[in-house]
Amino acid sequence: MCQLDYSYRSPVVVQATDADQGENGRVLYRIVSGNTIRQFSINELTGQVTRGERALDRESSNSHVLEVEAYNSDRGSMRSTVRVIVYVDDANDEPPVFTQQQYNRLGLRETAGIGTSVIVVRATDPDTGDGGAVAYALVSGSDMKFEVDVSTGLVTTIDYLDYETKTSYLMNVSATDQSPPFHQGYCTVYVTLLNELDEAVAFFSPGYEVALRENIATGTEVVQVQAQSADNLNQLSYRFDPDTSPSALALFRIDGITGRITVTGLLDREKGDLYTLTVVADDGGPKKDSTVVSITILDENDNSPHFDITSDLSVEIPENTPIGKRVAVVLARDKDIGNNGLVNFTLVAGNMQDVFEIRTTNHTYGEVYVNSDLDRETVDRYLLKVRAMDNGSPSRYTDLSLTINILDVNDNAPVIQSRNGYNISINENVGGGTSVLRVVATDRDIGSNAMLFYYITEGNQDLTFRMDRMTGEMVTRPSPPDRERQQQYRLSVTVEDDGAPNVGETHGTPFPNGTVRHWSDLTSLH
Repeated sequence: MCQLDYSYRSPVVVQATDADQGENGRVLYRIVSGNTIRQFSINELTGQVTRGERALDRESSNSHVLEVEAYNSDRGSMRSTVRVIVYVDDANDEPPVFTQQQYNRLGLRETAGIGTSVIVVRATDPDTGDGGAVAYALVSGSDMKFEVDVSTGLVTTIDYLDYETKTSYLMNVSATDQSPPFHQGYCTVYVTLLNELDEAVAFFSPGYEVALRENIATGTEVVQVQAQSADNLNQLSYRFDPDTSPSALALFRIDGITGRITVTGLLDREKGDLYTLTVVADDGGPKKDSTVVSITILDENDNSPHFDITSDLSVEIPENTPIGKRVAVVLARDKDIGNNGLVNFTLVAGNMQDVFEIRTTNHTYGEVYVNSDLDRETVDRYLLKVRAMDNGSPSRYTDLSLTINILDVNDNAPVIQSRNGYNISINENVGGGTSVLRVVATDRDIGSNAMLFYYITEGNQDLTFRMDRMTGEMVTRPSPPDRERQQQYRLSVTVEDDGAPNVGETHGTPFPNGTVRHWSDLTSLH
C-alpha cells in the first residue's frame, strides 16, 4: 500500500505491476472506498484518478481519502490496494454572508454628535485568504448621514441628524470578498431616531395687528395667537412676557393652552390708544419664541366737548362796537378723534334779533362777532348760550353761558321835559333867592353820560337870575327884578351831560360844540 497526495489541478496516476504474463499480468484499477458521492473517477486501465460527477467543495471537506485497488479480474484473488489522499485547494466560490439579514438600531438620539457609533454589521466568508476577507460598504439609504468602517463593519454618524427632517433610515450594506470573482453579500440596517426637544418653537406670524373699539365688552376675544414646534413632544403653553406694560396686562389676558387673548378691563381710547403685548410660546425645551400683538383702540363718540377755562364767560363791549368786530372767544376741545373730535359752535339761546354771530375756527375756537347795531338803551345785557357740538353720530354737545354786557356810550342828548318851554310870571321886587322854576331834563344814557348840568346861556345879561347847575332850579339874585327896567326876560337854558363828548339840549339851535340849547320864556314881571 502506498499514500499519494492529489490536487485536482494535477491528475494522479496510480500504478501497480504484476509479474504474470498475458491475461494474468494485466492490471485493472478501481476505487473501492472514499468515493461515496462519486466526486472522483479512475481510469480502469491507466489508473489515472480524475474528478468525478460531483463538484468538490473545500468548505465541506478539504481532503478526501480514497482506497484504490489494483486487480487482475473480478474473480481473481490477486489484489493490491493503495490509499490516495486528495487535498482540495480553496477557490473563491463562496459569497460573504451577514449574520443577520437586517440590523436594527431603534431610538438613536437625534442630537447624537458626529462620530456616534450606531451598530456593527458582520459578514463571514468560508473561503480562505483574500477570498475570505470581507470589506464593508454602504450601498444606499444613508443620505450622507452615516458611514461604515470598511474593515470592522461599524456604522457611525458623519453628519448631524434631525428627527424633524427624517425619522428613520433604511440602509443597504454590502460585504465584498477580496479575491476574484469578488462575491458580495448584502444586508439592511434600519435606524430610527428618537425625537428630542431640540427644535425652536415658532409662531405662525411674527406679529399680529388688531383694532378694537373702545368700551368693548369684557370677555371679547381679541385674537388667537398660534405657534408650533417641529418636535411636537409637549403641549405648547402661552404667556405674556413679564416686561409687558402693566397697563396692557390690566386690560388683557391670554389662555395658556389655546393662545386666545381676551379683554378683561374697560378700554378707553382717551386713556390709551395703542397697547403692545409680547406673547411667549414654550414647549419646555430650550428654544422658545415670542411674537408681538399690537392692539389699536378705535374711537367711539363717548366724550362731549368741554370748554377750556380760558373761554370768555363775561365780556363788556361799548354799544357803538362796529358790526363785524370780534367781541368774545370761547375754546372747546373733544377728547375723541376724527369726526367725533371735531367741534362746531352755535348760539342756541339769548341772541335776540341775531345781534351776534359765532364762527368756528379750526374746530376748536368759537369767535363771537357783532352782527348788527347795538343799543344799550334797548338791551344792556345779553345772556348767550354757546353750544359746542361734535361731528359724531349721534353728536354730543356741551353748553356754556356767555354774558355780554353793553357799555353805555354817550349817544343820547338830554331831553327837557317841557319841550315847548316855560312861561312864568313873578312879582317884581321879590327877594333874592326866590325860586322861579325848576328845569327838569332826562338822559337815556347812564353814569356820567347821564349826569346833567344846567346853564342859563342867553337873556340874563343883567344877571337877574341864577340857575343851580346841578338841580336846574332857577332863583332870583339879591338884586330883584324891576318891571320898570325890564318887564320880560327871554332866557335860554342849556342842559349838558357829563359824557365825552358831552351832549346838551335847548329848545333852540345847537352850539358849535354839539350842545343843544333849550330856552324858556319868562313873562313880564308884575
